[in-house]
Amino acid sequence: MSPQPTPPSAAVSIRLLGSFRLSVGLAAAGDDPQAPPVPLTRRAAELLQLLSLQPGRSLANEQVVEALWPHLDPEAGSANLRKAAHHARQFIGQPDALVLRGGRVFLLPDHAVACDADRFERAANEALGSGDPQACKAAAQLYSGDLLPEARYEAWTEAPRQRLRDKFLRLLRQAGDLERLVREDPTDEAAHVQLMREELAAGRRSSALRWYG
Repeated sequence: MSPQPTPPSAAVSIRLLGSFRLSVGLAAAGDDPQAPPVPLTRRAAELLQLLSLQPGRSLANEQVVEALWPHLDPEAGSANLRKAAHHARQFIGQPDALVLRGGRVFLLPDHAVACDADRFERAANEALGSGDPQACKAAAQLYSGDLLPEARYEAWTEAPRQRLRDKFLRLLRQAGDLERLVREDPTDEAAHVQLMREELAAGRRSSALRWYG
C-alpha cells in the first residue's frame, strides 16, 4: 500500500542550521510533525537543501545540475534531477512538493514553509540595522549552528554559510558578548584586546593574561 499524501494544508519546517531536517505537520490542526513515509536519499537531500537556500525556493534546471552534478553531461544531469525530485516528493509525501516547470525547479511552491535560516537572517538584519544590543543578543540565540555542516565541502553551501556566520559574529560583537565571540572566532584580535582591558580595569590580571594567551 502506498503512503497517503499529506493534505494540502500541511505546513513544512526546514532546518538548515546545525543539521538538516525537513518535517511536515498540519498547521491548522496543530498536530505533531509526521514521520516521512520513505527514507531520504542523498541526491534528494542535496536537492532539497539547495532549493531551500534559494530566494523563492526555485532555481533553473541548468543551475541545479551545475551545482549538484557538475561532472555530468546535461542529459545525465537532467536524469539525476528528475530522479532526485521523484525521491524528494516521496519523502515529503506530496505530489507537488517538487515541481519542474518552464525550465525551473520549485520546492513546495503552494505550501507554507518555515525555515530556520530565513528566520535567523531576518532577525539578524533587523537587529543589526537597529543597533540594539538586546535585539542582537536575541537574534544570536536563533543561530543553532553553522549552515549544513554535513555538506561543508559542497561549493554551493560556502557563500550562504559564510554570510550567515558573519552575521552571527556581528550580532555577538554588537551584543557585547565578547567571550562567546572569541570562542566562536579565536582569531578576533579586537575582541581579545577588549576582554583583556576589561579584566585589567577590574583588577583581574590573571584573567587578562588568560585572554592574552
